[in-house]
Amino acid sequence: MDLLVLLKHQSTNLRDFVFAFRDDVMRLLRASPIFGGIVLATGVALGFVPILLWQYFGNFVNASFASRGVGTMTSDLSHSAVLVALLSVLLIAAGAYFLQTKALSRTIASTIAVAAIFVTHIITLLPIEKSFIIFLAVLAIGFHVVRHRAALIAVSGVLILLSISAISDILYMMSHRSMTVGSAMEYCLVILTLAATSAWIAHRK
Repeated sequence: MDLLVLLKHQSTNLRDFVFAFRDDVMRLLRASPIFGGIVLATGVALGFVPILLWQYFGNFVNASFASRGVGTMTSDLSHSAVLVALLSVLLIAAGAYFLQTKALSRTIASTIAVAAIFVTHIITLLPIEKSFIIFLAVLAIGFHVVRHRAALIAVSGVLILLSISAISDILYMMSHRSMTVGSAMEYCLVILTLAATSAWIAHRK
């Protein structure tokens, strides 16, 4: 019964948060449509570019092995290298602009970025690391409910240990040729990004 009450309370808080966030976005856009649009674009870039960067980096690694095997530069290698470079520049530019934002604009950009990172990275990781995803869901509730710093540090420590375990599983699958080297690197980067984002949320708490 207590769990049902807690879940109901959390869903109410989430609904209130979504409505409040929508109102904040509309207020920012009304105050300055151009600046507000740039802030929203920054949040979208910080949220969606990382998963694209990890995917194309994995493709770049695989293409590097293939190119080395045939002894010539392939179109896949040059294509993935260009995309990795462009996405890296875009991510750095968005991060640099984010550091210049303050107050409401920073809150809006970070909220969009964090939500997008969790959604895109969890979808990518779900087929191979279901236990890690389940723990992230529990972690999200824990960060929202737990108020004591010591408890947050303890939960974060468990997240680090689970991240190491998940990466070990991926490296094991790679060594047994269940996945390519590029795919293994992509999944490892996804896990590290999720762990780093969770740690950042805990730090803000």
